[in-house]
Amino acid sequence: MKSFIYIALISLICVIAAVRCKKSSGLSGGGLGGNATLLITPEHHGQFVDTCEVYIKYGTLNAPSNGLYDDSASCVMSDTTPIAVFNHLTRGLYYIYGVGFHSLYTPPNVMGGVPVSVYTEDSNTVYLPTYTYYP
Repeated sequence: MKSFIYIALISLICVIAAVRCKKSSGLSGGGLGGNATLLITPEHHGQFVDTCEVYIKYGTLNAPSNGLYDDSASCVMSDTTPIAVFNHLTRGLYYIYGVGFHSLYTPPNVMGGVPVSVYTEDSNTVYLPTYTYYP
């Protein structure tokens, strides 16, 4: 009888644990084929980065271990703000990485990455924090 109670108790705990487990963001995938747009603005110490090449990896919140990204875009100035645009994205997970040049700092080379979750298929602005690196 004791073994039946232990088995029932363990089964109950497993069922409760399985029911309580949820995906953290409810999102998966990510890629081309939707109506979402990401507008990426790189920053360094609260100021815009003069020149930056921005890369995107679909379907993940982590930088790719092999260093290969799915697409890239160069920042262009819109008024006084540098913006890299990625169009036609679906809801999902993305990793954004940028390498640029910030003329107000020595050394001027900056880079940085940020995970992005897109929940709605509309325009989403992302500020990309960067830090100084020595090539």
